[in-house]
Amino acid sequence: MIQIICGDVSITSTEDFIQRIRQISEEYDVVIQAIDADLLAGRRHAVFAAEKAIRAFEEGKNISKNLGIETLLYVAGTRQIERALRFGIKRGENKVALIVIGLEGGKTNAIGELRELISEDPRVIDYTELKKERIVRAFNITPEEIEAVGEEKIPDLVLERVALTGLTR
Repeated sequence: MIQIICGDVSITSTEDFIQRIRQISEEYDVVIQAIDADLLAGRRHAVFAAEKAIRAFEEGKNISKNLGIETLLYVAGTRQIERALRFGIKRGENKVALIVIGLEGGKTNAIGELRELISEDPRVIDYTELKKERIVRAFNITPEEIEAVGEEKIPDLVLERVALTGLTR
């Protein structure tokens, strides 16, 4: 149901890139959400957020009418769309994670086309020391939290933020 393709992409026009993703999404009846991979604390973060978004729709607790935007909200650990949009792609060089949600047939075909848009590199989704500062800032993780659990647990603190997103209304 959920698959993620990651890599590098140079975007000259965010509108054109998003429009192309939208076309692929409609053609294959899947949901595709582009995420700034530099703000992802690993594959678990992306998958967990997508699962939470799907569950929110199933339970009628979604904020957005769009599953892609709902996924973005959970990825960002916020109920505020404006804040979540900072986790999207931008003009210029991007490390991107494309979260694809749908049935196998359509998903496979969509991923084939998405592979033509990016230079695939599955490592860009991994949590690294280089991402730490941006992630800590994006998720408002305090020095006290890090001291309490250790720096290696930062991805777990992010997952906690994602989990709590659905509980606050």
